[in-house]
Amino acid sequence: MVNLKKLVFSFPLLYLLSVAVVAQSTIFPVSLKTRKTAVNKLADVIQFQTVSSLNQEQFRYKEFKALHAYLQDAFPLIEENLTRNVVNQYSLLYTWKGSNSDLKPVLLSAHMDVVPVEAASEGGWQEEPFAGVVKEGFIWGRGTMDDKYRVMAIMEAVENLLEKGYQLERTVYLAFGHDEEVGGYEGAGKISAYLAEQGVELEAVFDEGLAIAEDVLPSISEPLALVGTAAKGNINLKLTVEGTGGHSSVPPKDSPIYILGNAISNLHAKPFKARMTPTTKETVAVLANNLGGKYQFAMRHYYLFKGKILKMLAKDRATDALIRTKMVPTILEAGDKYNVLPRIATAVINVRILNGETDETVLRHIQKAIDDDRVKIEVHGVYTPPSPVTATNTQVFESLRKAIVDNFENVLVVPALFPGSTDSKHYTNLTDNIFRFAPQVVNRKNAQLIHNVDERLAIDVYERSITFYDSLIRNTCGKNAEMNMVSDDDLNESVGVLGN
Repeated sequence: MVNLKKLVFSFPLLYLLSVAVVAQSTIFPVSLKTRKTAVNKLADVIQFQTVSSLNQEQFRYKEFKALHAYLQDAFPLIEENLTRNVVNQYSLLYTWKGSNSDLKPVLLSAHMDVVPVEAASEGGWQEEPFAGVVKEGFIWGRGTMDDKYRVMAIMEAVENLLEKGYQLERTVYLAFGHDEEVGGYEGAGKISAYLAEQGVELEAVFDEGLAIAEDVLPSISEPLALVGTAAKGNINLKLTVEGTGGHSSVPPKDSPIYILGNAISNLHAKPFKARMTPTTKETVAVLANNLGGKYQFAMRHYYLFKGKILKMLAKDRATDALIRTKMVPTILEAGDKYNVLPRIATAVINVRILNGETDETVLRHIQKAIDDDRVKIEVHGVYTPPSPVTATNTQVFESLRKAIVDNFENVLVVPALFPGSTDSKHYTNLTDNIFRFAPQVVNRKNAQLIHNVDERLAIDVYERSITFYDSLIRNTCGKNAEMNMVSDDDLNESVGVLGN
């Protein structure tokens, strides 16, 4: 099982996406005219500085309005044929009506906002971050990898289908939020609420997430198309200790800082119990089927080897994050003068919650681990529960799998746990089928460009993204789409198979 560790170690790297590197030629090539237009439009969109921020004064709302106007002009067939709703002033929801109202719609999610460019990094860019320069086979700038390329790829795919006169049976929603980078509560959260008010139930949501990883396992030559079928939850807990203050020359035996420090030490010494979730178990099982006999044997007899498998995964911090809830202090505050004892000491503990846990179980564990009534524990901010686990023995997963293998040669499709959070968390009230997958090919080197200096997207990658969404829409929503899906009874072996 040593090779498996190398795969799981790559998961946090994949979470840094939506990033991509140079891909090969596509199954459905985009015409030279369309390709040039698509590239130029993405370069244009990069120039809109749609930076989101928790600080409302730094949130560039005017840029979003300007981007809205640009998209209306850049995609005339979408403007003519789809219903466009502006949600909460700055997010967009497009509706492409299908002919069969009995079929539940699908929703393609992406976000228009980007992270700021750090002042310290401004001089390190080869090209200005919001210039949208196209050179050397790349589109350069903030948002090329996260997540404007997906907004534009989805719209390009829809525009191209409309140009061909393509008709849908199943309705498609295009949902583009404006604040994913700061939680998505005012964007995707409001879109979800709007759809719920309309009585909409979705067949599936397709959002950003994991990607296609190259050269992850020496024993498996095929690229791994990792599809996030579950995601961890998140909660912040604030620890507060109060004291009497006073002069530092006559300190008490236990000051607020000592007590708080001991509480944090206790948390470090008493981690959550390691366990294999259904999603990670499925990941291991799929890989074992392609690694050989001894790995298959171990997974067929998982409960015999459970201890060894968990022990191996716990050795590395990245694989350990996939088998337990993780907690870490991220903010510490106490005194502000060297010779004055602080009256209050606080810490914020960020907790990433494994599927199967809740805020209540997390609080119980932390209270028990600290075991000190002098430490006040309270929820700090918004609690995001772990996502439900999306089934893979379904027609909709088979439609996604087919779109992947039709556009990326010789890939192995693998369900996996997504360790982060995206706008998809806001749609769990509308569907049980949420898939977190970015149509990109990544390796350890180029994935580091996400949210970083010289963020850039290969033109070939962008082209592949457009054709992927073309295939996904056809497979899930096109006429006779259900004929392209196999029945649920035939899908027991659908995951982990190779593409053509």
